[in-house]
Amino acid sequence: MRNIYFMSVVALASVVIGCSPALVNRTEVRTRPAFIIKPGEPIAIMPFETESILSNLGGQLSDEIIVELFENAPQLKIVPGTVVKNYLVNTNLGVAGLPDAHSIHSIKEGVRCRYLLTGNLYTSIGDVRFTTTYSSRIAKGSLTLRLIDCDSMTVVWAKHLEGSYSTTLYYVDSQQSAIYRTDGELLINLIKDMATEAAKNLY
Repeated sequence: MRNIYFMSVVALASVVIGCSPALVNRTEVRTRPAFIIKPGEPIAIMPFETESILSNLGGQLSDEIIVELFENAPQLKIVPGTVVKNYLVNTNLGVAGLPDAHSIHSIKEGVRCRYLLTGNLYTSIGDVRFTTTYSSRIAKGSLTLRLIDCDSMTVVWAKHLEGSYSTTLYYVDSQQSAIYRTDGELLINLIKDMATEAAKNLY
């Protein structure tokens, strides 16, 4: 009987500890890059891969993430975005997304970084019509982040994020009566929001 009581107490304690929000949050925080990257180990952020090679959204996103990190994570040593972009252009690497081993080694030596943040960005724009007088114009984004250790050439952290930015439109007698945001304005605001969320996950 005593053994059964002891086992029941142990089982209950395991459940309580396993469901503890504090424990889960602490574990999640300690896996973030700010805890993986040691002080003084530089991180370079590449332009993110997008659906179109003509799109500059991937470069804008990397720039916004760098700004967010400079403001909120001063302990991270970040290679300036211009340095990374100029090196990619001058060496004709043109890589985005997940570079191969040769590109990783080349970037590591070229910009002198220990870690490389890469990823993929996918965006879409559409309308959601609720009634004949009310609708929303929405820009949606899907972002995959990958942190690569340039020494071991392995992905040491990854995160997937979803985001959206919308504007509300009202119609009176089929005439638009609200300020309309262009597709470009929607995407710029979407990129800013996603950069903020990405940076929070990094530090």
